[in-house]
Amino acid sequence: MEETFEANTSEDNVKEWMVEFIAMVNGEKHHHLSVLYGMDQEDVQRAMLHELRRIYTDTERIDVTIIRLEEIESEKDTFFEGLFIP
Repeated sequence: MEETFEANTSEDNVKEWMVEFIAMVNGEKHHHLSVLYGMDQEDVQRAMLHELRRIYTDTERIDVTIIRLEEIESEKDTFFEGLFIP
């Protein structure tokens, strides 16, 4: 089971970020979509590199192309009333 990380977004301005990127590993293309946590884009890039090192442990070189990197803004008072059918 993968490790999970619960961020308390009220402390230290830690935010959720959606990152879509392509990793070229040993000539193979891997498309990723991740939710990462950080205060700014620099923190998120570090978190992404940490995730890549964890996933591709046997690889020395990983070429990464970031397609999208954006902060997730959540609406706290959003309800699924009328939109969710079980």
